[in-house]
Amino acid sequence: MRPRISPAARARRALLFDALAAAGLAALVLGLAAGLGVIGFFCLPLLVALLVWIGVERLASRRHRYT
Repeated sequence: MRPRISPAARARRALLFDALAAAGLAALVLGLAAGLGVIGFFCLPLLVALLVWIGVERLASRRHRYT
């Protein structure tokens, strides 16, 4: 036979489970956000530099074709 659990104890257990689940989700989200921030911090300037490089090369080749 199962022991009887008072409603207050059941509520405390539910609150503890919810708090642990929230802490786990918060840790996961903060880890992902920090990782994405680092990736964005390093990749965005690299992307801009590569796009500028491609633009300069296209302008140079277009100029070379007309001269």
